[in-house]
Amino acid sequence: MLPSNDLNNVCSVAEMAAKVGLSRARFYQLQKAGVFPKPVYCIRTKRPFYSLDLQQKCIQIRKTGMGLNGQPVLFNRPRNNSKSKDQLDRKYKELVQTLNAMGLNVTNDRVKNAVDLLHPQGLSKQPIDEQLIRDLFKYFSNECHKSV
Repeated sequence: MLPSNDLNNVCSVAEMAAKVGLSRARFYQLQKAGVFPKPVYCIRTKRPFYSLDLQQKCIQIRKTGMGLNGQPVLFNRPRNNSKSKDQLDRKYKELVQTLNAMGLNVTNDRVKNAVDLLHPQGLSKQPIDEQLIRDLFKYFSNECHKSV
């Protein structure tokens, strides 16, 4: 779960679920039950998103255990098991394959170091998206130019 000062102006429903430490499915269940507020929708794209104030409400609900509907809700603590480590290893492997396909010669360790440097929150909280790949590509491209 992220502290409230690590919030963006807007985030997707999936990102909001991750920020409060819940699966998307469980987040949708609680949203439907009135525990969490519903997202707002972009008129142009019709995509749901959470504004800054809605994100803060969701985080406050998670911290206090008091739903938007006024009912108390109990949250289970997230499990700390090897599945998450396996998923994280798969994410790094996917990044290495993607970057190698883009013409960079990188290893798992180099990618882990670069992610730690560029995104201190790590891959467990960071989805693999275009921005992450762009950041890593730029990082390794600049690294290659510096060594020449």
